[in-house]
Amino acid sequence: MSTTTTPERPRERRELAIEGMHCAACVGRVERALAGVPGVVECSVNLVDEAASLTVEADAFDEGAATAAVEKAGYAAHARGPAASETRADREAEEARQDDAWHEALRRFVVGAVLGLPVVVLGHIGLVPGFEHLMHDRRLQVLAGLLTLPIVTWVGGGFFTRAWAQIRRGETTMDTLIALGTGAAFVYSVVAVAAPGLFPEGTAHPFFEAAAVVITLVVLGQALEARARGRTSRALRALLELRPERAHVLRDGREVDVPADELLRGDRVVVRPGERIPVDGTVLDGQSAVDEALVTGESFPVPKEPGDSVVGGTVNGEGSLVFRAEAVGADTVLARIVERVRAAQASKPPIQRLADRIAAVFVPSVVALAVLSGVLWYLLGPEPRLNYAIVVAVAVLVISCPCALGLATPISVMIGIGKGAEHGILIRSGEALETARAVDTVVLDKTGTLTLGELAVTTVQAVPGEDADEVLRLAAAAEARSEHPVARAIVAYAHTRGAAPATGEEFRSVPGKGVQVRLDGSAVRVGAPDWIAEGGADLSAVGA
Repeated sequence: MSTTTTPERPRERRELAIEGMHCAACVGRVERALAGVPGVVECSVNLVDEAASLTVEADAFDEGAATAAVEKAGYAAHARGPAASETRADREAEEARQDDAWHEALRRFVVGAVLGLPVVVLGHIGLVPGFEHLMHDRRLQVLAGLLTLPIVTWVGGGFFTRAWAQIRRGETTMDTLIALGTGAAFVYSVVAVAAPGLFPEGTAHPFFEAAAVVITLVVLGQALEARARGRTSRALRALLELRPERAHVLRDGREVDVPADELLRGDRVVVRPGERIPVDGTVLDGQSAVDEALVTGESFPVPKEPGDSVVGGTVNGEGSLVFRAEAVGADTVLARIVERVRAAQASKPPIQRLADRIAAVFVPSVVALAVLSGVLWYLLGPEPRLNYAIVVAVAVLVISCPCALGLATPISVMIGIGKGAEHGILIRSGEALETARAVDTVVLDKTGTLTLGELAVTTVQAVPGEDADEVLRLAAAAEARSEHPVARAIVAYAHTRGAAPATGEEFRSVPGKGVQVRLDGSAVRVGAPDWIAEGGADLSAVGA
């Protein structure tokens, strides 16, 4: 008996940028559309990030088919590459787009608030003692209607446009609830004002404020959502900005400047003192100390010499290095960190998957419930039955709009993971955040977490016969021009002790050894004991 096994197809992670999603129902629709595309193994759509994260079988997946499926569902889609492949221009364009979305939503909210507040006042002025006679003042009702008109047509116009497009496809979204609820309230109010004779005497009460307030508050929610999305994306872009735009490369025996994105594996890259390292590699020549806090969280520079590895985005110290590029583009440690953060933001914790499933059936259920409520009130309710039926149906539609159901969890996950990345904390997934509630023990790295991560002098101990303040003054004079963390700590401590450092001459920094200056005709060295001894100093009393 012989058996055969089918080799597992290679899988890749792909991303699509999705435009036009506004609620959890949209998320479900896009996910169902993509799930039917050949080669798609797993699909997760993030409403806040406006993206779909796909796990696909590389040899069976067709990106064009995925894009077409999304467009057939009523949304726009295009491929989104790894974060590392984005240029500065791409990032600036995305930031400008997000800023435009925030300002547009804010502008609509301000207009809605300015016009809506008088509508609320006009709608309730008859309840104020002494103003009862204005309860049915037709002039005030007409004014309220005129003020509500631009709120319905411009501030909330997008709800109606999107709802109509979805209804034509036989589908419903949260926009459907908003459009039906506010539209019904507005139309009913217009009829009540224009033709009050259609209603029993004294029962033609318009509800313009219902349409105005609901649309304005939902637009406010969209503005806050856009603001949160922009701030979180900025945190990721800040990580990418740690990579320098240009790099110095040795080619054909001379040094040339090239865009960092054009570096190739095997290139010999030159890094001068104080510059950021553009890509990952291995040191070929030179000695220096590199600040690798980006990767390790440790503020103390790590010595580098030939054979040691360096990481793109970290900061070179006072020496010059020549290294061979080993990982470029999306393969660098920095690029992988950004991709991990982006993938974590796109992941869905169990509570969000539950919310998405509920939202998928929520809208048609609410519409059916609103119709049923209206019919029952019309058939069984007291007079004026039509008024009560319309008010109840509209109320069910309006109060049932669960925008928070589809937005609260993804916004919380995105902001939480983005904020963590901003502070150097990498959270693996949204599920990790949800399960963190069960954590009862936390193990923390000390440096930079429990402590400030900044060196500080606590005590100056001089050898017998020497003055500690004078020793501090000399050390500060030597370290005054150095950017090493130890140097900054010594100089800062000297100032707090009133031992202002003198001005030295002929400053020299020796990577991995220390610094030297000439002061009052004598050489002053601060650094490693063996190097100080090489200068002729007698260290026999040290440690005695």
